[in-house]
Amino acid sequence: MKKNISISLGLIFLFITTILYLFINKLTSPRILSNDELLINGFYQHAEPIPISNFALERADGSFFTKDHLLDKWTIMYFGFTNCPDECPITMSELRKLITTLREKNFPLEDKQWILVSIDPSRDSVEDINLYASRFDTSFEGLRADSANLLSLTTQLKVAKSSPMNHMKHNDQLNNHMNNIIMINPNGDYFGFFRPPFNLTRLSLTYQSITSK
Repeated sequence: MKKNISISLGLIFLFITTILYLFINKLTSPRILSNDELLINGFYQHAEPIPISNFALERADGSFFTKDHLLDKWTIMYFGFTNCPDECPITMSELRKLITTLREKNFPLEDKQWILVSIDPSRDSVEDINLYASRFDTSFEGLRADSANLLSLTTQLKVAKSSPMNHMKHNDQLNNHMNNIIMINPNGDYFGFFRPPFNLTRLSLTYQSITSK
């Protein structure tokens, strides 16, 4: 009799523990948003991810960041420059807040990366853009491209408002880029973009939803 009671109590305890685990897991797991919800919160997801052709971006250590480095990781890619007066530092600050929030939530970041690409390669050395990026957060990496690679990449990711960028005057070119945050999926395809204005609540909600699918 006592044995049966002990078994029954054990099963009840196991049942309650399982229910509590599922309840807590549901509360703490990121909510998966529909495409409409993503759009309302500032993220535009392409109907089909757009393939990106290969490219070569200079790294501060002398190596090159290529399409292969996009594979198996979710990549945030933002285009800016070190002398940007307002949009770039504001956006980078919001991304810094996002990374901090994700760390505090113990959100998995092993397969995530954060890239800043200079659109002012004539004045930004790769050391300058990398230092600028890393000052916002050590997870950021600043990269630089020659004109041909930059034009190819900005065209594919629809960063330029009009093209070709390399035929414009220097200041016009800097003012001619979209202030979108680009999201690239682990297959190295252009997945979608976050649209300004940016704020931490919407960025955190949409980012966690996208990368948890």
